[in-house]
Amino acid sequence: MAEHKREKLEKLLTAVELELMNVVWDIGSGSVKDIQAALPEGRDLAYTSVATMAKILEQKGALVSEKTEKAHVYSPRVSRPEYEKMTLRHLTQNVFRGNPASVVMRLLDESNLNKKEVETIRGMLEKAEKGARR
Repeated sequence: MAEHKREKLEKLLTAVELELMNVVWDIGSGSVKDIQAALPEGRDLAYTSVATMAKILEQKGALVSEKTEKAHVYSPRVSRPEYEKMTLRHLTQNVFRGNPASVVMRLLDESNLNKKEVETIRGMLEKAEKGARR
């Protein structure tokens, strides 16, 4: 039976899929046992559950696997920044009706920013403004 592998992640991940992807992004790559061991404390998933989720993530195009002598080693096919960008694009289009300013305003309203974070954001806005004038 031939496996169908997608070239690019097309759908957002479920909460459990994202939880496993965060582990793989953090460790870089690993076997099912490595991924299971790196789960957050108190998050006990069975080996078979982690293996099933890793296979699903591979079929979705989020992970790629390489067979070694002892196990399959899974690595991200999609980087965390790529997934963040995809998620933010989806959120902007589907929740905020294509209005990025609304996304930023909601984040600012809901965040408890310290002075340094506000200064960083101000600098980014100034840089974006300079780019917009061209």
